[in-house]
Amino acid sequence: MSKDLGIFSLFTVCLSAMGFLFGGAGYLLMILVTLMAIEFICSSLRESLTGQLTLKRLFTRLVRKVVTISLITMAHFFDVMLKTGGTMKDLAIIFYIIYESYQIVSTAKALGIPIPQLFIDVLDMMKNKLRKKS
Repeated sequence: MSKDLGIFSLFTVCLSAMGFLFGGAGYLLMILVTLMAIEFICSSLRESLTGQLTLKRLFTRLVRKVVTISLITMAHFFDVMLKTGGTMKDLAIIFYIIYESYQIVSTAKALGIPIPQLFIDVLDMMKNKLRKKS
């Protein structure tokens, strides 16, 4: 019985932390985390095939993912302070969804996998729009 209580307590603490750090686990955040995992795996496999995989590269890629999640947390905190209703967090998540998607397509292209032209067009359009606003 106490083992079940410990698992339930851990689950509750994790949900509370997600609520505090990200304002909950919405679909955008779940999509981003999934794409980050896919990109991490695909890039690592590509480097493995080309003989470029090193522990330093893996660790660097992992650190970048952690910092990205930290920036999402920061955007959520700004939302709370400025009472913007999640707008900054959602925009940050969408930006990183586009970035991770572009990285996945680039990895697939480097491996010689045919990419639907629609993917390339949509990602290029979004990338160009983001550059114009910067």
